[in-house]
Amino acid sequence: MKSIVIFGGSGFVGTHLKAMIDEQSAFDKIYIADIRAPKTMNDRCEYVPCDVRRPIDAAAFKERPSFIVNFAAVHTSPGHPAHEYFETNILGARNVCAFAESHGVDTIVFTSSISVYGPGEDEKTEESVQMPNIPYGSSKAIAEYIHREWFLKNEDRRTLCILRPGVIYGPGEGGNFTRIANALEKGFFPLPGRTDTIKACLYVKDICRFIMEQFEGHAGYSLYNFCDPGKITIGDIVKAFKKTLGYTSWTPLIPLPVINMGVGLLGMFNVPFVRKMGMVPERIVKLVRSTNISSKKLAMSGFTFKYSLEDALSDWSKDCGGKRLF
Repeated sequence: MKSIVIFGGSGFVGTHLKAMIDEQSAFDKIYIADIRAPKTMNDRCEYVPCDVRRPIDAAAFKERPSFIVNFAAVHTSPGHPAHEYFETNILGARNVCAFAESHGVDTIVFTSSISVYGPGEDEKTEESVQMPNIPYGSSKAIAEYIHREWFLKNEDRRTLCILRPGVIYGPGEGGNFTRIANALEKGFFPLPGRTDTIKACLYVKDICRFIMEQFEGHAGYSLYNFCDPGKITIGDIVKAFKKTLGYTSWTPLIPLPVINMGVGLLGMFNVPFVRKMGMVPERIVKLVRSTNISSKKLAMSGFTFKYSLEDALSDWSKDCGGKRLF
């Protein structure tokens, strides 16, 4: 029986990957290993309660899996105490790799993050020096090292693919793209400071398509930045939302100091919707700071993106029934 374990499979990307595997009947058995149960199940799927911060119970799996995809992580930043990123992302990497070692699993796909590079307007390639400046990025850089250690123990037989995705958007994302869409739908989204901020991003279904292709790969190690090959800016994103979904919102360009002052004042009065809408200085800074990531190596691998930004937003809207994006 051909089976796969998706650690963190109840999350955003894991849910989409499970649906794609189901659609293509790529595996006889799909184990969803997560601290939360998945929202949808079928006869091919089995939920295994799993906290990757602790050793993984091999007895919970009825047969040796053929593949592992490791999405398990604490990732929302800001949003958690620093120790939670290190506990989950580093211990999780150790325990997933130990599980693969003990079960003789030879293929792992691991999702890291472009946060390992740290901030900067200069273009980052896979060869760029890693200088993470937040706990999430630091913990992901260490997790990459742990996965590479696992691979090097038997590199002639094993396959390891590490992906460093940019901002992943799509149905169920609940992040910055959803917040922008909701603000535009309400009629007002102030562009903070500039319109040319480059945002490395990708549609969730494209990264799932790429992962599906790795199931037929050969032994070896690969590392890819994963984002749309175009240098998409915050201005492009707003224009695409307006064009694709028909928003007629007011989107004035407001100096960053003015926005931070307003957000700070709202924070002082503890207005409930401020954090819910992402109107906090840490998130505002993310909108102003470029994530200038090169995906040339990914393109050279032969992979092509199926969805342009506008195509992706149309597909997202379709999945939401043409209603408010979620």
